[in-house]
Amino acid sequence: MLNNYNYSRSYVRQHSTCQYDQQYYVQPGDTFYQLAERYGISIIGIEQANPGVDDNHLLVGQTICLPLPPCQNGFQYIIKPNDTLHHISQMYNVTVESILNRNRELNPYNLHIGQAICIPPSIDVDCPMERFHIVRPGETLHELANRFHISLQSLLFANNHIESPNRVPVGTKLCVPSSMETIARKEFEK
Repeated sequence: MLNNYNYSRSYVRQHSTCQYDQQYYVQPGDTFYQLAERYGISIIGIEQANPGVDDNHLLVGQTICLPLPPCQNGFQYIIKPNDTLHHISQMYNVTVESILNRNRELNPYNLHIGQAICIPPSIDVDCPMERFHIVRPGETLHELANRFHISLQSLLFANNHIESPNRVPVGTKLCVPSSMETIARKEFEK
């Protein structure tokens, strides 16, 4: 027994797919309330991202999803076991230097599991609207248009920096028009 915590029933890895959120590995003593306070998110948001997960029976090593808010002109990433800045930079097509510039307090030689860092976009553009999204591994424009309830054409129109709609590089910043902007543009084009 370490720190009065019973590890005998811990380290049960349950595979969790976090479609829109960050995957997080439960640490000793974690609760939804504590995670909400640490990452500045709502308990309801955590519950909605993890249907069927009982907050009273979290196991160390269990994977859950955290709906993290974006950081300034980027997105938050939670450090996972065996992560290095080099690995993270390659995964999101950014440089280690750009990650360090965005996270000035970050010690690259002392990353902590569960630590949140800001990942900048690899292709940065100014978005006239406030909403933007940084493309993550496995995402497609079609899927993103559906997620944001806009047409693929509207998403492409707002992002003329996209060279090929069939392949958008991970880390690309996309401007996301609201569905109201899309309706207004359609009316204007008539």
